[in-house]
Amino acid sequence: MNTLVDHYLLHLKSLLPAKQREDIAAELRDSIRSAVEEREREQGRALTDAELNEMLRGFGHPIVVAGRYLPMQHLIGPDVFALYWYVLQAVLIVMTVVGGLLMGIALLTAPNAMQAAVQVAIESWWMALHAAALVTLAFAALDYGKARFSFLDKFDARNVSAGILGVRGAPLSAISRADTVFEIATTGILLLWWVEWLAFPSEWLGVVLRLSDAVEPLFYPVLALCIVELVRLGVDLAHPYRTVPRVALRLVLNLAWLALFVLAYRTEGLVEIAQNIRAENPEHILGIAQASMRVTLVVLALVTVTLAATDVVRLVRR
Repeated sequence: MNTLVDHYLLHLKSLLPAKQREDIAAELRDSIRSAVEEREREQGRALTDAELNEMLRGFGHPIVVAGRYLPMQHLIGPDVFALYWYVLQAVLIVMTVVGGLLMGIALLTAPNAMQAAVQVAIESWWMALHAAALVTLAFAALDYGKARFSFLDKFDARNVSAGILGVRGAPLSAISRADTVFEIATTGILLLWWVEWLAFPSEWLGVVLRLSDAVEPLFYPVLALCIVELVRLGVDLAHPYRTVPRVALRLVLNLAWLALFVLAYRTEGLVEIAQNIRAENPEHILGIAQASMRVTLVVLALVTVTLAATDVVRLVRR
């Protein structure tokens, strides 16, 4: 089947209920294939992308098609319900990611980290409920006013995108080998630095920096995680597609990394001066290095929370 049709169906699948997703997509794929074959017999040639795009437009925008299979509610009618459902889920996903990032910040910075994280989670939950209520009221008003959305009728299947919901539509979607190679390189560098086969490039500061004895409780956990990550990434490189077990494994690893980042952030004196070469104020340089380490840990924790949230969405909506 043409890649344009595959792209169209992928967007559609991202909007469908999980239990019906594959069956509906397969049924629609058969209908599209039959229509394409009939048109090609009539014309005696393969359809161009422009002609195929026009045919897909006849089937309807993926949001509209998905709306035919979604449970209708009395507050919002079928004309806008599909778009409402799309927007609502997108808003909730964004708020979930933001809430996760705020929880990560609380875990890293608050004196009573767990209590602060729970408080952030509760507040994020209430904010999500308020946002859902506002979206619902807005679309109820649009439905009452008989609003029409012309972009649903004039869409171009060559440019249509699942947006933030695209993460849900293809749990078995391809993994970029370029991304995997980059992750292998960064994990390998981290591993070599962690076992001190690579050193801090700090001589230009006039001192030689190294990890202090404070990292000893973290040494073997980080070493083990690096090795497991390299094995996982090797599998992704050889077989570049997602599966539910792989997504679940990555989620577990991301949560483990997050825990280590939090522990490292809350550990004082991770870096020390191994040798003073020519620095006049080595303590000042050490302070800058330790501050930079803490900022790096915060950034890594926030990125890890985002990746974990993505994995949760993939698993929940598979």
